[in-house]
Amino acid sequence: MVKFGERLKEARTVKHMSQQALADIIGKSLNTVGLYERGLRQPSLETLCLLADTLDVSVDYLLARTNNRHSVYTDAAERDLESRISRIESKIGIE
Repeated sequence: MVKFGERLKEARTVKHMSQQALADIIGKSLNTVGLYERGLRQPSLETLCLLADTLDVSVDYLLARTNNRHSVYTDAAERDLESRISRIESKIGIE
């Protein structure tokens, strides 16, 4: 089973980024990034989101919940979701 640390390292190397460069961007130490990659430490939710944004992958990808590197939501899907929410709000009287 693929683990967070493996996904983090893979995403970092795809971006041709060193552990130190990633550490500098997310405001953590080189040692902390190494601990994340070896599975000896887990990031906070805030750091997890920062890692995903920095490495241009989804949080679900880093957590090995999907093999899709990017979010499955597209602009069209978001517009459709917004439209569905709007219809529901109008049906229940929320404007």
